[in-house]
Amino acid sequence: MTDLITYMGYEWIMIEDGTIVVGINEAGLDEFTELNAANLPAEGEEVITDEVCGELDTDQGALNLYSPIEGTVLEVNEAVVENPSLIMEDNFGDGWLFKVEPKNASDLDELSSASTNDRDD
Repeated sequence: MTDLITYMGYEWIMIEDGTIVVGINEAGLDEFTELNAANLPAEGEEVITDEVCGELDTDQGALNLYSPIEGTVLEVNEAVVENPSLIMEDNFGDGWLFKVEPKNASDLDELSSASTNDRDD
């Protein structure tokens, strides 16, 4: 498992084959007890660093989702859209949210240098 980088305090990101995978970490899951819906960005959508690109509808209100990098959404986890509880069941595995192809490959280096391991296994 590649090191995970904490982003916005409650998202995890992982660099995988030149793309960024985004998910919710344990700190994010601690904010709510029920997840009603996952409103993720669409495949092909352009996302901008630090701008809201989706949200999770929880029992505590909306949890905004952000992209850590400017680029294009390559893939959305449709299983999470259909069954948002996957995020709570396996947030580091089947509960990933979306993948982004960076607009500038050099942005990956900046994220890599900020790497902090977000889990111990």
